[in-house]
Amino acid sequence: MNLNVIIAQLRQRAPIFAGRTVGGAAKFEILPEAANLKMPAAYVLPLDERPEEQASANGYQQSVLERFAVVAVLDNTVDERGQEAASNLDTMRLALFKALLGFQPAPDYDAIAFEAGELLHLDRKRLYYQFEFSVVYAISTEDTWIPDRNADLPDFEGLDITVDTIDPFDPNRPAEDFPDDPAAYPGGQGPDGRAEARLKIDFPEEP
Repeated sequence: MNLNVIIAQLRQRAPIFAGRTVGGAAKFEILPEAANLKMPAAYVLPLDERPEEQASANGYQQSVLERFAVVAVLDNTVDERGQEAASNLDTMRLALFKALLGFQPAPDYDAIAFEAGELLHLDRKRLYYQFEFSVVYAISTEDTWIPDRNADLPDFEGLDITVDTIDPFDPNRPAEDFPDDPAAYPGGQGPDGRAEARLKIDFPEEP
């Protein structure tokens, strides 16, 4: 998923950040280094992906749960114990929910859902709290190497069909056709290893 879509959604739909920083980061460890943030601020981080089993026998179909986090940065200068900043988490949580829950970040993605939240870091100036979200997307055959493989296959020029029937079985087959299994005649049951019908189909070449 393109996390820039999530960042744009927060900037547009979460007034709590009006004019303040909403950006992206690869990992949390770098965030406390941003000492001049105007708060409250937020960073969108990728988490992990959890694929289900591949479900198609002759193609490719797989659902994947993709997780991301929004790390909210709250002002903690009023009370270095974090009590005042923590009391503002409800307001932040509601703002994020209003902006993200039910939002579909791309046509091939389901709606975003909330998963969890946890305190990441607290110092005399800032409180960092991580809100975790998830969204499901699907991998289909078109997203894989399979179409390229199929495109490289030779043209389908025709087919040969051989039929060895199970029933009806020919009761008039002579006994010498079954030297190892006398019980198989007459009135026995196939298949017996001998073709009852054959068909050959040739497809005309395209002009």
